[in-house]
Amino acid sequence: MTSTTTAAPERATDRDGRHGYDDLAPQLERLATEPLDAPGRPALREYVIRGFRPLVRNLSRRYAPPGPAGDDVEQAGMLGLVKAVDRYDPTSATGGPLGYLIPSIRGEMKRHLRDHTWSVRVPRDLKDLAVTVQRRADALGQEFGRAPRPSELARDLGVGVDEVVDALGALDSHHARSLDAPVGTDDGNGEATPLGERIGEDDPDLDLAAHRSEMHALIDRLPERERRILMLRFYGDRTQSRIATELGISQMHVSRLLSRTLARLRAQLSEQD
Repeated sequence: MTSTTTAAPERATDRDGRHGYDDLAPQLERLATEPLDAPGRPALREYVIRGFRPLVRNLSRRYAPPGPAGDDVEQAGMLGLVKAVDRYDPTSATGGPLGYLIPSIRGEMKRHLRDHTWSVRVPRDLKDLAVTVQRRADALGQEFGRAPRPSELARDLGVGVDEVVDALGALDSHHARSLDAPVGTDDGNGEATPLGERIGEDDPDLDLAAHRSEMHALIDRLPERERRILMLRFYGDRTQSRIATELGISQMHVSRLLSRTLARLRAQLSEQD
């Protein structure tokens, strides 16, 4: 093994431009032609992969911001690099090593962004359309000097307006927003209101809304005494003993009438459902 393949690969700043990786081309071609069991091949493979790593790092910056998300995209790009290095064929590669490696690296990055970075589950065809819509929206925005309308995007892409609207909605679901994120200053104190405080809660009355009109109709058909007992108990907040005193009957009788009335109402509501 020569010193060319044992020296430490250059830093990313040393490998810039179209010819920044020309010195690795002979090693990549040699790796592609050597038998898998050739002595020194693992070390040569590692050297080549390390040498092209700055290429992955530079490409990852185009697809993701710095931070954990960018690290994941870079890892996906490294996977694409390893796959491309292992299947590199000098006789079929066009445009030199970079013309062969870059599409593989970029493809793995895009696949990762498509399959693993959405906050909610979105069908794959809608993800692909969303990416295309976003790219064309940027291009048309520069051309028009304003954001393109869904109808203009649909005409440009040759798809329906409904499909474009769905794709734009999918783009809104790409990244989740924190419930602590400020969304306005409508609290009167000039302070931003967290998004979580604007999200409504379940209203238990909604479950009863569908039955309210039916319940009123059933109550109106009750005998006078049963209807009055029901109203005094649940709308007048009277105790059974007080109801018994007002009606001049025993508390036990009030309890039996109330239980029978409620059972009848439940049965009638169940039949209607």
